[in-house]
Amino acid sequence: MQAFNSELFLTTSEAADLLDVHPSTVKRWTDAGELESDKTDGGHRRIYLREVLEFANGRGVQTYLAPFTPFESHVWLAVQDAIRHDDYSRTVSLAMGWLVRGYPRRISALFQDLGSRKELAFARVCDGGIQPFMEEVGMAWREGRLRIGEEHIASQAVLEALVRLSDEAWAGIAPDDDLPTARPAAVVGSMEGNRHHIGAMCVRILLERAGWTVHYLGADTPPEEFAAIQRARGAELVCVSFSPPTSIGHMRRCLDVLREFYRPASPFDLVFGGAGTDELDGGTDLPFRSFLTFPSAESFIDWAHGRGQAATGARSA
Repeated sequence: MQAFNSELFLTTSEAADLLDVHPSTVKRWTDAGELESDKTDGGHRRIYLREVLEFANGRGVQTYLAPFTPFESHVWLAVQDAIRHDDYSRTVSLAMGWLVRGYPRRISALFQDLGSRKELAFARVCDGGIQPFMEEVGMAWREGRLRIGEEHIASQAVLEALVRLSDEAWAGIAPDDDLPTARPAAVVGSMEGNRHHIGAMCVRILLERAGWTVHYLGADTPPEEFAAIQRARGAELVCVSFSPPTSIGHMRRCLDVLREFYRPASPFDLVFGGAGTDELDGGTDLPFRSFLTFPSAESFIDWAHGRGQAATGARSA
């Protein structure tokens, strides 16, 4: 992997975004010679990324690219691809390269940055970036190109980013005992036997950002515990995440246990997500308010937004 691309240049607006200032401020700096720039034949300023970073460093300005030295140009291009073209292929390639070279903190920082951006829907970061990266990691492990320890490192790097993003979602929110009762509640976790809970963490963040209170159970949770916490917390939604090598049989067992423990006095919607859940036929005799599977984070959160509004309205009535 080549490090810094010294020929990469930015427009005035792009440099301003990176430095978190108004474009007119960048123009003033270039006119004064404080920030070096060239001009095209049409008179447009072109500012090399290396010059912007040197300028920022000299003024003590922290940019989002600082943690990625010497791969700042690669990260800038990956972020721009995501914002402009909904293309996360460069993100996945960067993350895989860093995994092989032993830079897991850069993987965490990259996914945290993408997940924090207002220009990007977090569901797309999940579907376009995180899921393909973990699929690539899984494939590399199965083909013998990665050790099991490296697969664990990749999972932990992504989880660390997701934990920080969850903390961001709750910044400024009241402590648990002061939460408004109008917030809809959900129970979220990964199925018993599933070591990974990256998918469940993505769902947690999506729901928290959509205004839900999430009771998070983490990895390897027996289905009886989903039922117990749902009743104890009066949750309107239960989300169970499945990851390979989960079989249809595991899913059916979970469904049967939750059906057995279901109480009409405490109704809830049940959602399964993850590998293979789209192949599960729940049947027509299920007692839940609804049973749904979703192929993507985008389709899930579109549904959850509407369900959350309905639940909030019912609680307020």
